[in-house]
Amino acid sequence: MAETRVVAIAGASSGVGRAAAVRLARGGYAVSLCARREDLLKEIASRIEKDGGRAAAVKADMTVWEEAERFIDQTVEAFGRVDVLFNNVGAGVRFTDFENMSVQEIDEAILVNLNSVLYGCRAVLPVMKKQKGGHIVNTTSILGKRARAGLAAYSAGKHGVDGFSRALFNEVKKYNIKVSILGPALIKTDWARKAGITTSFEKGGLEPEDVAQALQYLIETPAHYAVWSMDLMALGQVIDPL
Repeated sequence: MAETRVVAIAGASSGVGRAAAVRLARGGYAVSLCARREDLLKEIASRIEKDGGRAAAVKADMTVWEEAERFIDQTVEAFGRVDVLFNNVGAGVRFTDFENMSVQEIDEAILVNLNSVLYGCRAVLPVMKKQKGGHIVNTTSILGKRARAGLAAYSAGKHGVDGFSRALFNEVKKYNIKVSILGPALIKTDWARKAGITTSFEKGGLEPEDVAQALQYLIETPAHYAVWSMDLMALGQVIDPL
């Protein structure tokens, strides 16, 4: 690459975010990492720097507007620009019928899976407009297009990301800003366990590195077009939401 591109990764302390940070740093990108778990962020950033890469760690909660804004501000302070924002914050909420969910659980599902994306985009857009370009990649899910019983609030948040991203794409393409959504199916992370879903990955499931590879493909497409949406599913996955 002619110049070092800067990728801001929200939700970088584990899973897909961590895999993306390591992969992109090895590919020559400067990476700015954000999550709530500062110790894990510093460990990842240190590993990247020992391997010769460039990394910054910013402890921030993307569900809080002021912290989302601070993440972008500190990224610019560290590297001078933000070429790519990977909005990868998200969490499974309790796997249960919707009527069993508390109001607090409903609010959390929307805050984590939708608001964090809105805040990240709102924070980075002035920077990208000033630069006259950039690329936003929002992580959604197969369940952002389909739905599954027991995950109604989660599906609502991910459908929201899909709809919001479509509208944003149409708003910002005139500024040479791309918007893409990345929709993986079941990934081999702690997501299912934390949501209380009993599943086996013996027959299939995506690796975090698979999603990181797809992200790199998206952000390396030629400047004159964008891949709007990319869905990923392991061939052996036992749940078929497509």
